[in-house]
Amino acid sequence: MTVAKARPVPVSIAVLDERRQFALGMIETANKDQAVGRAGEVSRYQIMPSVWRRYNDSRYYHNPEVSRAVAEQHWSSLYSSFKKQARREPNDFDMYVLWNTRYGYYASKGFNPVRLHPVVRDSAQRFVNLVVRGES
Repeated sequence: MTVAKARPVPVSIAVLDERRQFALGMIETANKDQAVGRAGEVSRYQIMPSVWRRYNDSRYYHNPEVSRAVAEQHWSSLYSSFKKQARREPNDFDMYVLWNTRYGYYASKGFNPVRLHPVVRDSAQRFVNLVVRGES
C-alpha cells in the first residue's frame, strides 16, 4: 500500500482558506449547512458541539458565517497542536486526518499515514484531491 506524497505546504495552511473550506464542507456534508452527523456533529463542517463550544457560545450551527468562524478557529488550533507534537509543518493530508478523527488518534499512529485506518487515509486523500483541484 502506498500513500500519495502531499505537495509542499504553503505557510498559509495555518489558515482555513476558501479552497480548504469548500473541500472540507464537500467531504463532510456536500456543503449543507443543516447537516447533523450520526454522532451529533453540526454544521457543514461536522463539528462536535463540545468542540464548537470551545470557540463560540452560540448554537447557530446552521449559520454559514458562524460555522466558518468556528471551523477556522478549530483548524488553527489543530494546526498549532500538530506542529508542536509532530515537530514539523502539517500538510493538507495531515490536517484532514486531525479534523476527522478523535483527538490523539493521529499521534498514536506516530503521525504516519501508512499506519492509519484505510477509511481515514482515503478520506484524507479525497480532501487533498479537492484542495488541489481547487488550485487549478
